[in-house]
Amino acid sequence: MQRKNLLILLSILTLGLSVGSLHSFPTGAPSDGRTGSPGDGGKTCSSSGCHFGSVSSINNVISSNIPAEGYTPGETYTITVNVGGSGRKGLCVSPQKADGTLMGTLTAGAGNTIVGGKYITHSNYISATPAVWTFTWVAPAAGSGRVIFYGAFANDRTMVRKSEYSVEEKIASGVNENKGFSQFSVFPNPSVSNGSIHIGFKSKVSDNLKITLVDITGKELAEFMNDMVEPMYQEHTFELPSLSKGVYFIRLNGNKESITRKLLIQN
Repeated sequence: MQRKNLLILLSILTLGLSVGSLHSFPTGAPSDGRTGSPGDGGKTCSSSGCHFGSVSSINNVISSNIPAEGYTPGETYTITVNVGGSGRKGLCVSPQKADGTLMGTLTAGAGNTIVGGKYITHSNYISATPAVWTFTWVAPAAGSGRVIFYGAFANDRTMVRKSEYSVEEKIASGVNENKGFSQFSVFPNPSVSNGSIHIGFKSKVSDNLKITLVDITGKELAEFMNDMVEPMYQEHTFELPSLSKGVYFIRLNGNKESITRKLLIQN
């Protein structure tokens, strides 16, 4: 009886080691992507069979040296992923449109690799805290607009998190800034949170105009106007939302042109 129990115990231990060797030493995400993006069907690391548990959203994991006014088409930028927490950590990141189309060109850095032609993933897990990976991204062609870096991140097998990092195309890249609008002003500037702001502009042509407030990452915080305007000077007053102290941008988008003005909030 003791011999039989010993054999059963050894079998269980052997099976456990086999499973552990399959799941505890990941060398990257599957080639069909696990970023959590809509274009990837929302799949994350927990969809691969290597990880499990509920998926939570976190901020400030992905960053870059892309300036606040946006990326310049064709320029090369460094993207940094910083994953905190304990355990063995891995990642899967991809810059995409909502339909899953890869935007720009990726080049892997130290400790990461490209799978499926459009996903940056770890070439081996990192146990250090934080785990930091960098890679380069060549921005897509002019007219591409907003690009979102979707990412999913694993801490051991039981914790999976996801995050997004949005970047805008630099306004008026390769475009004559006087083509559609002139006399674009924002005041008072600096302004205050929850205060009133006055925006003046002159359209040179009849155009559909959208005025938005965005933060330094390009995330839209408020839409002030989305309407047809006539070729004349106009001035409008809008109420700002609750904002933290810092730098923001007022973006004016028309069919002919897009331009921005920096807005400083001093609470």
